[in-house]
Amino acid sequence: MVIKNKLKEILSERGIKQTWLAEKAELDRSTLSSIVANKHSTSLEAAMKISKALNLDINDIFEMVDE
Repeated sequence: MVIKNKLKEILSERGIKQTWLAEKAELDRSTLSSIVANKHSTSLEAAMKISKALNLDINDIFEMVDE
């Protein structure tokens, strides 16, 4: 199982730029970019910061999927 996220879709739907989210979540922009592209596993801390910045439940953003 791997953790995937819906950040690309959420950012697009809301018209939010990755730079804004990186700043609000206090994450490096390159790290956030890797997370959005599902190229980088995120820590629980980063996932919680992202969900707080977007005002969404963590489960609405991240999910475990079979690969």
